[in-house]
Amino acid sequence: MPILLDKALTLLAMPLGTAVGVGLLALAALALGRRRTAAVSIAFATAWLWIWSIPATGDALLGSLTRHYPFRNAEALPSADAIVVLGTVNPNPIDPAHPDLDGSSDRAWHAARLYLAGKAPLVIVSAGNVWGTSNKGSTAGATRVLLKALGVPDSAIVIEDRSRNTRQNALFTAELAGSRGIGKVLLATSVWHMPRAEAAFRRVGLEVIPASTDYRFAGDGYRPAKPWLLRILPDIGALSRSTRAFREHLGLLVYRLRGWA
Repeated sequence: MPILLDKALTLLAMPLGTAVGVGLLALAALALGRRRTAAVSIAFATAWLWIWSIPATGDALLGSLTRHYPFRNAEALPSADAIVVLGTVNPNPIDPAHPDLDGSSDRAWHAARLYLAGKAPLVIVSAGNVWGTSNKGSTAGATRVLLKALGVPDSAIVIEDRSRNTRQNALFTAELAGSRGIGKVLLATSVWHMPRAEAAFRRVGLEVIPASTDYRFAGDGYRPAKPWLLRILPDIGALSRSTRAFREHLGLLVYRLRGWA
């Protein structure tokens, strides 16, 4: 499936996309004089968005992804042939020497910790630009800059910059690993992304040791200390967590149906 269509369908399937779609159908029904259908559609869209926007939903869904990956620091993890980091460090179009960091840059930081702890002699950065080449720089290149700033020598960094999704991360990394005699890897990615990433990398024949990071929103047994009322009121952060978890569950299902996981 073309990457643009794949991404578009994914966005439409997300809670917000579904609510907007049903809302548009309600407007169409209203224009056609079908007031009952419009009212039911608006009620459904409102309730649907409410459910996905409350902390109780977001925390439960993220917990279902993360509960099997409790935090382990770099020293506690076993050694491997290489560290694979699924880079999400954004290039800075103004100054490439200073990448634009977000929460997922924890992945690169964790990969650097693993390298400096002596867990593997190489760090493979698997991070292509989703929409192809860009004159603003590449995700992989920005991740390299950050890794070097964190103490990883350039000679220990290997770049895979063709991939545009997790499936391609696994495929192209496996090709690179095969040419270098690499069989066992420490996989550094966000904890909520680990179920799909680990399954995809195992599917292409690599032995994977999960090295989860980016425990921003959820961890094993995570339960925020909030009064019950606040856990059922809409919150933009909760919608973000629910959407992230929904996308990962949907992605894992699609990967299994396609034979990619």
